[in-house]
Amino acid sequence: MRISGLIVALLVLTGCQSLTRNNDNTNEAEKVSPVAKVERGFCLFDEPPQTFEHNCDATYWLNKWIDAANQSWLKRKHTLKSLSDSVYDTLHAYILTLPNDTPYQDRLRAQLAVNNIAGGFTPAAQELINVVAGAQNNQIMQLESAMVVLEQENTSRGEQLEALNKEAINLRKKLEELLQIEATLMDKNRSTQQ
Repeated sequence: MRISGLIVALLVLTGCQSLTRNNDNTNEAEKVSPVAKVERGFCLFDEPPQTFEHNCDATYWLNKWIDAANQSWLKRKHTLKSLSDSVYDTLHAYILTLPNDTPYQDRLRAQLAVNNIAGGFTPAAQELINVVAGAQNNQIMQLESAMVVLEQENTSRGEQLEALNKEAINLRKKLEELLQIEATLMDKNRSTQQ
């Protein structure tokens, strides 16, 4: 009886301790990552590069995104070809590649380019671009990359299956030939016995 009571007490204490540990870990995670907030007067850069227009005009950039979403990939691709490597054009190119019909390579190129300039953004702008566009863009690229790998694997397996099928046909023909030879030998053996 005492042993049972002792075991129950130990289990209760262990359970309480693990709950306390989980609560402590949750509070630590909340303390570690402060999130930048978007406020009125939101700007992409504290000190924008020269010739960078619409630094503090989020509406302008959102309208660019809406325009991009309503254009075909061919039209956006044509626009991309006319852009330079300026910071303004890099951000514009990134927005043009956000719609889902953008091919993987163009999406990746734009993501890498915007990652190069993102260090100059304000913390709020970095957070906004990452949350609103970057995370989804990266997820789409990961899925597309996984699909490419699966497609290559399926193609490889299809080719292997085709090769195995050809080998099976060849083996079947050889087996039929051997069976025919055996039947001929058996017929000769019977005729010599008679």
